[in-house]
Amino acid sequence: MSSSELLKELKKQGYSVRDLSKEMCLRNVNASPSTIYKKIRGVSQFTAPEIKVIQDILEIDNARMYHIFFGELVS
Repeated sequence: MSSSELLKELKKQGYSVRDLSKEMCLRNVNASPSTIYKKIRGVSQFTAPEIKVIQDILEIDNARMYHIFFGELVS
């Protein structure tokens, strides 16, 4: 996962990690800001439902989503 790319996308869309957490909870995917930070730092990994909700929130296409979350794995 490219944490810098995810943070860049959040900033570009005007979201903080706290905002992202709130939006995720509104969409029935519970993730506290501290949990999201741990996943960004690589302590744990985002789940498929979390990735899908983040993609929907940030309105990013599949190519961008793959680049952010799986770029290391598929390149």
